Amino acid sequence: MTERGGVLVVEDDAHIAEILVDVLGDEGYRVRRSANGREALDALAGWVPDLIVLDLMMPVLDGWSFRAAQRRLPGRASRVPVVVLTGARDAGVQASALAAAAVISKPFDLDDVVHTVEQLARGQPA
Repeated sequence: MTERGGVLVVEDDAHIAEILVDVLGDEGYRVRRSANGREALDALAGWVPDLIVLDLMMPVLDGWSFRAAQRRLPGRASRVPVVVLTGARDAGVQASALAAAAVISKPFDLDDVVHTVEQLARGQPA
């Protein structure tokens, strides 16, 4: 299988994160996981993925705070597109406020996640 770009999964629910990492890894992406926004910012200091899959409600540093900090980072790390995963009813509003490239509502369909990641990895809208 051809290796694809890098994806950072930022998700505090270990079960959900493991599924996302496994599925995206099986699709050929280089995937890393962070359990919260603070870990994700630390990861971005040494590795800039092509895409970030971001949960909003997490301990330590939530998705909103992570996204604000990410957008202030120097260089390419500030411009990495974000796919928001959320159980919020106003998911579209949340994604718009965060300038997210896409939003996927929880519970989600894995095919939708893979399709969205593939579209964005190709530089196409999701």
